[in-house]
Amino acid sequence: MITNERQYRITAAEVARFKKALEQRFADPPGRPPVHPRLIQAEREALESQLQDLQQELEEYEALKHGDVSKITIDSFDDLGIGLIKARIAVGFSQRALAERLGLKEQQIQKYEAERYVSASYRRLQEVVRALGISVKKEILFLDSTAMHLPRLLDRLRRAGLDQEFFLLRLLPSSLAADLQETVSRTDDARCAAQVGEVMNRIFGWASSDLFGTGDLPVPRYAAAEARFKMPGRRSASATGLYATYANYLAKVVVEGCRDLLKSTTPTDAHLMRQSIETRYGRVTLLTVLYFAWDLGVPVLPLRDAGTFHGACWRYEGRNVIVLKQTTNCEARWLFDLLHELYHAGQNPGSDERELIEADETSLVRRNSDEEIAASEFAGNVILEGRAETLAEMCVSAANKSVERLKRVVPIVAGREGVSVGVLANYLAFRLSCQGINWWGTAVNLQKGDQEPWETVRRVFFERFPFQVQNELDRQLLQRALE
Repeated sequence: MITNERQYRITAAEVARFKKALEQRFADPPGRPPVHPRLIQAEREALESQLQDLQQELEEYEALKHGDVSKITIDSFDDLGIGLIKARIAVGFSQRALAERLGLKEQQIQKYEAERYVSASYRRLQEVVRALGISVKKEILFLDSTAMHLPRLLDRLRRAGLDQEFFLLRLLPSSLAADLQETVSRTDDARCAAQVGEVMNRIFGWASSDLFGTGDLPVPRYAAAEARFKMPGRRSASATGLYATYANYLAKVVVEGCRDLLKSTTPTDAHLMRQSIETRYGRVTLLTVLYFAWDLGVPVLPLRDAGTFHGACWRYEGRNVIVLKQTTNCEARWLFDLLHELYHAGQNPGSDERELIEADETSLVRRNSDEEIAASEFAGNVILEGRAETLAEMCVSAANKSVERLKRVVPIVAGREGVSVGVLANYLAFRLSCQGINWWGTAVNLQKGDQEPWETVRRVFFERFPFQVQNELDRQLLQRALE
């Protein structure tokens, strides 16, 4: 940086010499030994770069000295010294003039400016500001909002709605989660904080300025234009939205990994769906419907975290992906939910994108949605051979329209008609929910829990998923979701 007229004249002379040297160096006189063009070009670019730096210093000094400058911006407190030098030049003071105002020798100001005022006391800085007749606004004094302090970051994530156990088990690669637990107990670790920030950006879109700033973390998109939640009493809306965004992130990773998977039209006619499954696999079970979904090019990702939603269907670039999320071990429930989502996957086949996250079964929105009713009727008729309504009416008739008697009646009707008690109970709970009656708890009690449906869905996922995931972080987080 040029700080006085003498330096300005010296720099101007250097610029003139550089220009002349460039002309003479590359004049190509006769008899000169041949030099490879790339070497000549590299040498020329190096000299031109030095010349450009010198010219920029001249232009900056001239602009400060002759321009109409009302404000000088600095990037940090460390640049305060440079700001004071620029301010002196801009107000038209020489180093000698400033020294006289302060009662100092010119050499002292030259020393201060040569070292950018690092040795000047706070009182001396105040005197320089007053002597120049300038003001220093509060904007140059700030908290470093991008400082990567790990405990502070973790506290911000917790306040945003991320449960610590879920955060460690799902949102971080296993190696980083292990490092994090050690680091938090030991000291602030900027490296670990930066890695956590990278993961949070990948999943929720939070930039470093969001994560390490002072304001509230911005609420990420709920990941569904048709997301409809009935919030459980112990779960906040923010936590539910964060989980939906996490599930949506995983769905996109799965879609990327299945980009070469062949796609077929998903039937939305219950008879055709059942016939197609039986033709290929013999009967309708959770396992055979899973295989058929993958045959259609619809990957099914199982999650088993508690709360939020039970199922979702996303479509990106024409590729459907289903997310099933249950903590129950009732296979009939997983089968019902899978067919329900397959119905959604078959809707609007000409649309490249579609997003739907299931509301709670007892929610008013779901009870009044024609689309949701059609999806549940579809699921029931595929499993119950098109007899879903007939069987439901048999149960209501046998119970003499008494909801309290249904628990005893359903197993009898299921046994007599040769259908699954769990499947019939699920369908009956759906029909009763349309009337505002919550029978889901009883339906769960009627189902066998000796299966491991999550393991079944997970095993098929590993069998069929091509794992064509380019990003290593995406691959690791998908793996964590399936642990």
